[in-house]
Amino acid sequence: MKRWIIPAIYTTALTLAFAYRQDIMDWLGGNPPLYLMIVLATLLALFPIAPYKVIIAILGYAYGTVWAAAISWFGTTIAAVILYAAVRALYQEPGRRLLGKYAAIHRFTAVVERRPFQSILLARLLPIIPQMAVNIYAGVASIPFWTYTTASAIGKIPAILLYAWLGSGFADHPLLFAGIAGGLMLVTALCLAAIRWYKGRPA
Repeated sequence: MKRWIIPAIYTTALTLAFAYRQDIMDWLGGNPPLYLMIVLATLLALFPIAPYKVIIAILGYAYGTVWAAAISWFGTTIAAVILYAAVRALYQEPGRRLLGKYAAIHRFTAVVERRPFQSILLARLLPIIPQMAVNIYAGVASIPFWTYTTASAIGKIPAILLYAWLGSGFADHPLLFAGIAGGLMLVTALCLAAIRWYKGRPA
């Protein structure tokens, strides 16, 4: 299979999903069957038409904390494995060549490959790191499949539980939970601003 086919399929699917995003979000809140919710949660993780935190919160509102967390965990973990496998099968070699062009990234990759479980676990736990980037990077780097899958599955749990809980409690205490969600977004934004400032400061 030519390497351009996968990006073309992905772009087409993402475009269609974005075009029908409102219908998808409405259906998401309508309590469809559980197995369909897991499939949809996987597709929404693969094709992010909305921030996945919002998806988890909507599921929390519809299903409660435990079921929403379970659906989201299965969906996002399956999506992470699919993307990792696709990148590893089709793009690992050119990806490695690209990483090798930059000395700093090459050194960072060497550190990650020496401690793959801890590195992936930490990346999953930090909310400021884009999870899609983690999936792609892990597929390029020499990180064993089961190490990646186990670390990802464990590392996703705290954030998923948090946002499922926020979604489930929004109906009863909207102001309180909206304030908590706003605070979390503010903290994330401040962390991103601090990282940008640190990178841009004079050496």
